[in-house]
Amino acid sequence: MKTKLSLLALVFALSSCTTIIETGNKIEKTLSPPDAVNYVTTKPDGGFTPQINDQRFGDKIQMLAVRKSKLASGCMQVQFDLRNGSYLGQTVNVSFEWLGADGSITERQGNWMTTPLEPGALTTITAVALKPESTECRLRVLASR
Repeated sequence: MKTKLSLLALVFALSSCTTIIETGNKIEKTLSPPDAVNYVTTKPDGGFTPQINDQRFGDKIQMLAVRKSKLASGCMQVQFDLRNGSYLGQTVNVSFEWLGADGSITERQGNWMTTPLEPGALTTITAVALKPESTECRLRVLASR
């Protein structure tokens, strides 16, 4: 009986750690915490707003700068500069969402790209919008294990 109760408690504990994060057409199932998506969103004035949901990310990786430019096609290009502040190499998964002037999502990258970050090194991640109405970009970052 004691073994059954222990097993039941373990199953309940593991199931309560699961969160479903709905992102557009996909549902990403991740353990929370600590596996949470972090966001960096560009602002019209040229700055950016970070939203750190996984403190492991915030303790190791710094967002240094964001640059936006308009290409000849009329579409936006954004470059995000990340620095790995730890003494060990890190790997992150990134994807992008593009926003219109009203804040609505105009386009979304469906897949995650694996990006290695060398210790102490600066890494630039570049995104290019496909639609001219996309004016701001949201970088989505998920720390790898």
